[in-house]
Amino acid sequence: MQRVFTANFTRARIKGIFNTRKFGDRTTCPSCGYRHKFYKLSDGRWQCKRCDKKFGLLTGTKINRTDFRLQEIYELLFWFELELTDHKIAKRINGNYQKIHRFYNKVRERLKEYEEDSIELLDGEVEVDETYFGADFKNRRRSKREKLRKEGKVKRGRGAKDLKEAVFGIYEREDGIVYIKPVADVTKGTLQDIIKDKVNIETRIYSDTWKSYNGLEEDFKSHRVVDHGEKEYKRGKATINGIEGFWGYAKERLLKHHGVSPENFLAYLKEKEYRFNHRHLTGEDFVNKMLEVLLNRGEVTP
Repeated sequence: MQRVFTANFTRARIKGIFNTRKFGDRTTCPSCGYRHKFYKLSDGRWQCKRCDKKFGLLTGTKINRTDFRLQEIYELLFWFELELTDHKIAKRINGNYQKIHRFYNKVRERLKEYEEDSIELLDGEVEVDETYFGADFKNRRRSKREKLRKEGKVKRGRGAKDLKEAVFGIYEREDGIVYIKPVADVTKGTLQDIIKDKVNIETRIYSDTWKSYNGLEEDFKSHRVVDHGEKEYKRGKATINGIEGFWGYAKERLLKHHGVSPENFLAYLKEKEYRFNHRHLTGEDFVNKMLEVLLNRGEVTP
């Protein structure tokens, strides 16, 4: 693998970066939490004096069993930050596509977990909306279009759930962060259960006029709407431009992958959520934050 971003990084320097992001200022046993005495093993791992467990920098992480060394992992994270496709990255660095793709899927899975764990309760003022991801019927292959017609799945608008993936989103205005979740349907019960789980009751909620949002004012501080059917996109503070901005951001970036398999869709989507919520970080800061997320299962610094 060709190293571009980390070509001047020594092995010791990269190991030091991993060590800092994993343990902070002091090595800690992941099994018992002991921080005082460890035996250094010939393979670079440690053995805890208290519990005798052996561990390394990748122990207990999504990327523990990987095809790459630490230097290569760090290099791959810099390429990931650029948001190129896995195929393009493999080509640029003369790497094995299958190995790189497997590694990046592990990264996406961890980012998905992190987003679910770190976003607990949104408050202040939030915007809620639902949308659909997937290719339009006219843009699908002819054989696929014919198959969908025979199965009676050709629908439009909000009823297109058989053709596209329904996704619900909440945008918190103060911190400028989003929380998104694929849903089986966009009924009142489904959407409002998510809102009640993720939004503080003292929150002002803004939405469009979709009937599933009716009655939110009974459980939250207030609920105001804009009527897109009447070409209304802002009424005082009532607008959902924030969450709609994220939809555009995510859909534009997913297009470059030319289709994502259903089993990987959520991980790719949550990757976009993570990128959006950390858009203030770029370059090495983004990479080191992501490295910290990958190496830790518990609390991670914001």
